[in-house]
Amino acid sequence: MFRHKLYRALGTLPVFFTLGLLIWSLCGYFKFAAPYIFERSTVLGTFWTLMVMGSFTLLLWSYAVCVARNPGNPSLRRNTVLSHGGSTPFIRIASSNSESTIRQRSNSDADSDSDSDGDSDSETTLTEEQLRQTQLIHTVTVKENGEPRFCLKCNAPKPDRTHHCSSCGICVLKMDHHCPWLNNCVGFNTHKAFLLFLAYTVIYTFCISITILVYYAIHLMYLDITIPLYVEPLFIMMLAGSFSVCLIGFGGFHAYLLLNNLTTIESYESNKFRYAQGNSANLFDLGSKRNFLQVFGNSWPHWFVPTRTSLGDGVKYPINFEAYNLTVH
Repeated sequence: MFRHKLYRALGTLPVFFTLGLLIWSLCGYFKFAAPYIFERSTVLGTFWTLMVMGSFTLLLWSYAVCVARNPGNPSLRRNTVLSHGGSTPFIRIASSNSESTIRQRSNSDADSDSDSDGDSDSETTLTEEQLRQTQLIHTVTVKENGEPRFCLKCNAPKPDRTHHCSSCGICVLKMDHHCPWLNNCVGFNTHKAFLLFLAYTVIYTFCISITILVYYAIHLMYLDITIPLYVEPLFIMMLAGSFSVCLIGFGGFHAYLLLNNLTTIESYESNKFRYAQGNSANLFDLGSKRNFLQVFGNSWPHWFVPTRTSLGDGVKYPINFEAYNLTVH
């Protein structure tokens, strides 16, 4: 417990560092670039200022949500988790490493695999009480050996796509990854905000880079010695440009995961499902459009702000029945 509290306390340092960089770059824009752009063209000055301030406001809002909001903890949704219990027969398909083992289990069975951070031991035999708890929820994934997924650290069954974060010390619904720059996990409750943060940061850093480049272009174009040429905006431009290029690649990867209904953990942990014939399949993949709507919701005006619009409760997910039917035939 003390280790987690200490880690969380030290984790605020990257957060303040990130905020400091953002504020420094914004001050650089108004101190160096904006005055000279407005001097040459009020229209362009107004356009770039609106772009910079709009993207800065939205990325700061998204960042605050990612940092402050609980990413989704099954223990906080106990009633929701228990409401998904039942006795309807259901087929569970083990992960790809288990030779596509298909087991007939009841809906009351649940799961407990070993996550990438080692929150569960796949070889550990569950006690009768732990097995009883796993019978309270409905899941479609199991450990590689076909047994229910159970978190030994939280002493609780894990819903589908839930993983234990050793940094936060909790299980996280639809965990994507733990981000040190957020001092928090990207999970069911913060996935949308995280994607918006990436998008708005790319726009903001691009705008900062272009406007400061214009500042230097004006100086070189007019060769006016009365226009002071500073080195500070050069560093801001280089940092903003570097972040913009890096985040385009990083954001593209997460856009791919979004459209395929995958998390970062699921993309490398080989916990996809397989057809009986041996073909790879992801039962959570509902098609690009429905995958997108699962995270961003059905109301398009809310797609652009980090409000809670994700579909579902983070405990139970719809599956691709076309792929599912192929696993049992």
